[in-house]
Amino acid sequence: MRRSLPALLLGTLLLGGTSCRKDGPEAEEGLSYVNGLPYYHFTSQDQPWLQAKTGDSWTFENGRGVRHTYAIQVGQYPQRAYETFAPYGLLGTKYTVVSYYDETVLSAFSPDTSGTGSGGNFHFYRDATVRPYNEVGTGPSRLYAEGYWGKFVGNTDLHSDYYSCRGVKFPSGTALNGPFQQLTVRGRTYTDVVAFIGTSRGPNCQPVSSAYLQEMYYDRQAGLVRLVSLGGEVWDRVP
Repeated sequence: MRRSLPALLLGTLLLGGTSCRKDGPEAEEGLSYVNGLPYYHFTSQDQPWLQAKTGDSWTFENGRGVRHTYAIQVGQYPQRAYETFAPYGLLGTKYTVVSYYDETVLSAFSPDTSGTGSGGNFHFYRDATVRPYNEVGTGPSRLYAEGYWGKFVGNTDLHSDYYSCRGVKFPSGTALNGPFQQLTVRGRTYTDVVAFIGTSRGPNCQPVSSAYLQEMYYDRQAGLVRLVSLGGEVWDRVP
């Protein structure tokens, strides 16, 4: 059901002249109405996943004392318009807004492309429980999470191949509310940890070096806290 990049590009920012007033009743948590259309919005229960801010950084250190720092940038896109489209004669394509949604994209970037890699991104958004591509969504409001890391060995069991061989597979549905693992890293205990463990990459994925990551541990409030390479090298988050 995940929203692929092409569909994301169709979700344009809501123009300033459109009212944010709720036209209909609050049908459920995470769903209201704008100009008569569904608006899938973040809730207080989603906020732990949305703590990062532009200007934050994540620093990791291995057993040899080598450090990699990732600069964090956060794009926040409240009340985006989701559009369906259809061929419209010789004039091109006709677009129709069918709903609105909240979206946040967390990007981590390091200029050092050795070791743990140059970074990746993590994407959180609200949407209907079911949305066939290019159609109006149905069902309750749901939080979605997905990600990509440039030097992660990845998985081949993702819902979509957009992230190809580098995708990180988050829990889905209500599992994004827990329960989670607990992990202590350099004396700090993280209580909301999700483990991304690389699996078989499949025949379409190129071989990678031992520096690529086999394991990534992501705390929903703090972000990535531990990285483990295919060669067994551990990179721990520096508090």
